[in-house]
Amino acid sequence: MANNPFRPGVGKPPPYLADRDAQLKRFRRYLEDFPENRRNVRVTGLRGVGKTVLIKEYRKAARARGWIVLKRDLTPRLNEERDFATAITADLEGAIQELSMVARVGKLVSAARESVSAVIDLGEGVTVKIGAPKAAATPAVLEDRIRDAMVKLGLLARRAKRGVLFLYDEAHVLYDRPKAGQFPLSALLSGFVEAQDHDQDLPLMLVMSGLPPLATNLQAARSHSERFFKVEELGNLGLEGGEDEPSPAAAALTRAVKGGEVSFPLDVAERVATDVSGYPYFIQWYGEALWDAADDAGVEVIDPRLYARAHESIQDGLDAEFFEGRYEEAKRAEQTTMRIAGSLGGESFRVGDVVEELSRLKPGAVQQSLNRLTQNNLIYRVRYGEYAYTAPLFGAFLRRRHPRQDSDG
Repeated sequence: MANNPFRPGVGKPPPYLADRDAQLKRFRRYLEDFPENRRNVRVTGLRGVGKTVLIKEYRKAARARGWIVLKRDLTPRLNEERDFATAITADLEGAIQELSMVARVGKLVSAARESVSAVIDLGEGVTVKIGAPKAAATPAVLEDRIRDAMVKLGLLARRAKRGVLFLYDEAHVLYDRPKAGQFPLSALLSGFVEAQDHDQDLPLMLVMSGLPPLATNLQAARSHSERFFKVEELGNLGLEGGEDEPSPAAAALTRAVKGGEVSFPLDVAERVATDVSGYPYFIQWYGEALWDAADDAGVEVIDPRLYARAHESIQDGLDAEFFEGRYEEAKRAEQTTMRIAGSLGGESFRVGDVVEELSRLKPGAVQQSLNRLTQNNLIYRVRYGEYAYTAPLFGAFLRRRHPRQDSDG
């Protein structure tokens, strides 16, 4: 049998990218409008909805139009300004090197670092310092230097007639900490604001992608940040099809195997799509497992009987590999909070309901537990007094695998 076409994994492109045409069309328009009409993009969504896959498509679209693309997965370590300065320096160096190679309008002559300090030679006698020396510096110093560097890079890109796209994935882990005097996110945003407000049209674009807390972090870092970004909030794939047409979620299954050795009848594909609520990662997971089940059974059709036999073991595998680790990384007290929240039903919950169920704890203790779950990106605040899980269908997992215990109340 041919290789299994389905690809569950972190950022792996699916064999058929369903229900994302509108997002890609908008992004291509943003590229075409640059630099006269400058836009940035914020991509948010739950785990497994295809954020990384989408921004990889952004990267392909930008490169096809001659843009220089710098992609980085952010990590919590970059919340320290020193480490963030080192990272942003490397990105700027990468852009300058590419601009130098393609247009010969500037050359990276040297990059000498002391701690997180770097000197970038843009040519024509212009040098830019990024970062701070070993002695502690005020947050404004980093912000000012990033602003200056972004403008210089934009001018260089404009002379080279090339756009520069910064793609930052997992961006929800980057946030300011005023009490610690650390403002990496503010410094980053300030740099792009300065460059895009320049008198000359500078072709720099920022795309930030991450879990829903990204929106809150951006707002806290810079007022009116919602006007700085075009917003793409990714959800599950559509479950409604047309006449003789599969739903977008089912199409991710049927079109992936089209012309192959195993067929996916539409009725089974629609049932799978409904069972996983159209979430892209789960569709790939089920597709891979059902293809393997057909291979093991020596059949060429994934029919309802095969799905019925394989469904429980597929769900068990998904629970073990996708959900369980997230539950186990929480401390015991927070696991109790999650079990209580899960027992309330649905994929979101109200703080007041959890407080009422956890009557043995003071409301402040419950809120502290929720704050710790939020800091670990297991839940996020939907609105005042209401939270939801960052992993799709996590509430159903809790009720299935970790139901409320007698000792929880």
